[in-house]
Parts: sequence; structure tokens; C-alpha cells
Amino acid sequence: MTRAKLCILVPAHWEALMGGSQYQAKVLVDYLLAHYDVDIAYLTTQAHPSFKPEGYRIVPFSDRRGLRRYGSFFDVVRLYRALARERPDIILQFVGSAHTGIAALYARQHGCKMIWRVTSDRSVEPETAPWLRPHLRLERLFLDFGIRNASLILAQTEYQRATIAAKYPNAPVQVLPNFHPSAPDCGRTGAVMKQVVWIANLKPLKNPSAFVRLARRFAARQDVRFVMVGDTLDDSPWTKDQLAAIAATPNLEYRGALSQTEVNTLLEHTDLLVNTSDYEGFSNTFIQAWMRRVPVVSLRVDPDRLLSRGGLGAVTGTEESLFGCVAVLLDDPEKCAAIGARARRYALEHHAESNIETLARLLTLAASAGGFSPDLTARRSVR
Repeated sequence: MTRAKLCILVPAHWEALMGGSQYQAKVLVDYLLAHYDVDIAYLTTQAHPSFKPEGYRIVPFSDRRGLRRYGSFFDVVRLYRALARERPDIILQFVGSAHTGIAALYARQHGCKMIWRVTSDRSVEPETAPWLRPHLRLERLFLDFGIRNASLILAQTEYQRATIAAKYPNAPVQVLPNFHPSAPDCGRTGAVMKQVVWIANLKPLKNPSAFVRLARRFAARQDVRFVMVGDTLDDSPWTKDQLAAIAATPNLEYRGALSQTEVNTLLEHTDLLVNTSDYEGFSNTFIQAWMRRVPVVSLRVDPDRLLSRGGLGAVTGTEESLFGCVAVLLDDPEKCAAIGARARRYALEHHAESNIETLARLLTLAASAGGFSPDLTARRSVR
């Protein structure tokens, strides 16, 4: 029987740049290679030149040079041709962009299935100033076409699902929460030195300067350490300013890019995870923290109100409230422990590896629907 061909389309490969979408793609690829017989091509615009994948292929089809840096809609010819060369049975596309529409166009014209994985609330919300930024308008037009023509849309949250359903009532959308390998229970050590951590790649929408200001307000406390983790994406003046501000904050340590294993080890010895992003989808770092009994304190992001109503942390709305909330929780270890226990139970129940198998079965259905002869066949039974 012919092996099903799956094209996974992500802006970057995880060896070139690790972010939330890349991590989810990595976990999925590893799972599929271990449990299923499938031909996987990973289409991307950013790949590490020396990395050699095992069991699948990396297909770079573009880069960020020239006009491409103004928008992914300039990839329309290159991405379409790359898909035509691969001739996939299924396209799984991460991140809302013009690539969503290009992939949907190819799928519509060639009779294959295209699944879009939502990764950010911003992708499903109206663009705030499209006419002031015409390149964003073009990006949105491609994205809208993709949403209207996707075979299936997988939202991370109920908010994303409801927002898509309201604007695109005919769009086939369902919720599939992010997935993570289950973490062993690390417990809490009750260390004298408390640790507050921020994890994200350094870019404006992550608002790292808010965490720097937070750390500075705790400068007089000798029992609290602040740590920032994340890669720098360029050497722009903005990035240099952020690094200079971090370096000028004595109680703040910047560790740069860390592997997922290193991040998880750090979280095992962390008291609070702070998020200062302007928007997210469903941050993978929330799940990683919750699995290790770490409450999340967020400035703005509150996926499906799990922080404000679900009791898995707190959302503050202002930097002044952020400071007050962090101070209260650091001085109340019993409250932190209660939140951490509740968070771990939630993460294990809703974000475990079983979600990966759910996605694999959806891919199986996509490959077999509509008279496809290829089949995504399991190599062995999966519990």
C-alpha cells in the first residue's frame, strides 16, 4: 500500500528557531515517526544548514531576503511549486499567514486535504489598522482565503473556535489543545532563594521590557532571583536596547536560548512563571510550568480565562498589579502550592500526549477520506 505523504508547513524548523509552533511540530513529527508509517516533508523558510533530519525531509522553499521580508504572500509561487513537487495527500499548516491561503489554494486545486493549526489569537481577530499597513492587508486576504477553504481548522482554545465560527460560520473548526509529554512530579523544594522566570524569544509582542521593570522593583529583595530565557531574532537597535536594559539590572539573569530539556529543568526549580506578551495563542510555556506545579502570572494573556477563572494563576492587566500579585504569591508559599497542584492536574488532564494521538487519527481520516488510496497506517498499537 502506498505510504501517505504529509507536508508539514511551518515558518521555521526547530533547529533554526525554537518557538511554540516549532515545538508542537517537533513533538508531532517524533510521534508520527515512532508510531506511524508516513512520508513526511517539512516545508519551511528557515532551516539550520548543518542539521540532517532522520526519518523525514526538510524542504526549504524560501527565505526572508528581498521582498519576502515584507510578507509571506511573496511566497505564492515558490510555496505552490514546492507543494506541487511534493504532491502531498495532507498538508498540516501551522501559524496564520499568507501560507495558509497558498496551502488551501493548492489543496483545493489538487484534491488533497489541508488542515490549519491556529497558533495565535491574533490570527482569528480583525486586523486593527490594515489600511495603514497595506502589506498586512494582503497577508490577511490570503489568510482569510485559507480559513474559508481549509478542510479542517484546529483551534487551541474555545475562544479561538468561537471567534472563527462567528466570522466564518461554514468553516470546519474544532478545539485540539496543545500537547506535551507528561512530566514527572517534581514537587516543591521550599528553597530559600525564590525564582521568577520569563520565557519567550525576544521580540516586541512579547514585551520583555515589562519583565525588566518588574525585576527592578524587587531589587531590594535578596531572596528573589529573576531569570529571562529566549533567543534574540536579530541585532536591531530594539534588540540591543533590550539586552542593554537586562544587563543593567543586577537581580536579572539572561540565559539566552535554552533547549526544551534545559527549560523544563529550570521550571522544576521555579516559583512563578511571568508572561508579559501583548497576545498569544496558548503558550506552551504555560503547560510546561503547570506540569511542574508552577503558577503563571500574566500581564494580559488569559487563554479561555484559565488564569482568572480556572485558578491556574493570575492575570493582572497592569504592571502595577503585576508587581503586587508577584509580591503576594512569593510571600505565600501555601497559596502557590495550592495553585501549582491544581495547575498540574489540569495540564495532565487536558494537555497530555493523548492529544498527539488525536491529531494523528485526524490525519488518518484526512488521508482516507474522499477515496484516497494512501493510508496513514500505524506501525504498532498506541495506548
